[in-house]
Amino acid sequence: MPRFFDCHVHTCDLSYCCDDGITVSTYAEAVRRSDEVDGVAITNHGFAIYFPPDLAWSWRYMARPEIWDEHREWGNRRLAAHLAEVEEARDQGLCTGIEVELMCDGRLTLDDRFRDRLSVVIGSVHVLPEQFGDQELPPEALLEAWWQHTAQLAAAGIDLLGHPFRWIAGRKGVHLDDEWVRRVVLLAKQQGIGLEINSHQVVDNDVALLRLCVEQGVPLAFGTDSHRREEILDFSYHKALLTRAGMTVDELTLWRPSGC
Repeated sequence: MPRFFDCHVHTCDLSYCCDDGITVSTYAEAVRRSDEVDGVAITNHGFAIYFPPDLAWSWRYMARPEIWDEHREWGNRRLAAHLAEVEEARDQGLCTGIEVELMCDGRLTLDDRFRDRLSVVIGSVHVLPEQFGDQELPPEALLEAWWQHTAQLAAAGIDLLGHPFRWIAGRKGVHLDDEWVRRVVLLAKQQGIGLEINSHQVVDNDVALLRLCVEQGVPLAFGTDSHRREEILDFSYHKALLTRAGMTVDELTLWRPSGC
């Protein structure tokens, strides 16, 4: 069985929704003990790096990017210290990364000066700027807004599109069929990025995503998106998904950052 690389995990100091006590050292020890995982990218949330909790969870910076500008240097100091810690553990199977949002002006929640120090930049949709009106959009308009945002995110200089369907699949009244999955796979192919199969919160579209990525030759990244101790290096969902799809891991083009 090929050894897995976990493209997406969090630590408690720079991800506000992570269990206490999960640190860089936690993952180094987990990799050391594992017989099926030989590498991990630590990808804390950009919004937790650049904002204190109350502001991070308000999402106001998505529609008002000047808020991010005001906090840029504060976040840069936090990110620099974090990357230095992860870099010291590179020989223990750890790689540097970040999970970012796309603000309404087309910028990521990441200062470009750090890009060369990051093995992976995951772009994820957790919220849309359009949500900041008085009412949520009706399903068809919401689906189109999500698609436009996803297309812009995919073109913004990321390496992976994280949990590509989680947010939209949870919207009331939205039906996400396989044609939408195909559109996202073709988008990733066009932009030269990978797509993540994420086990933190699973969606019904994952089997279709798996099959279509193989069909189109799009790299797949396996991520646990660990926020809880029991999730750390647990690839049972990914292995079960392969079984459901009638496939083996050898049929996949698995994404892994160079040098990790």
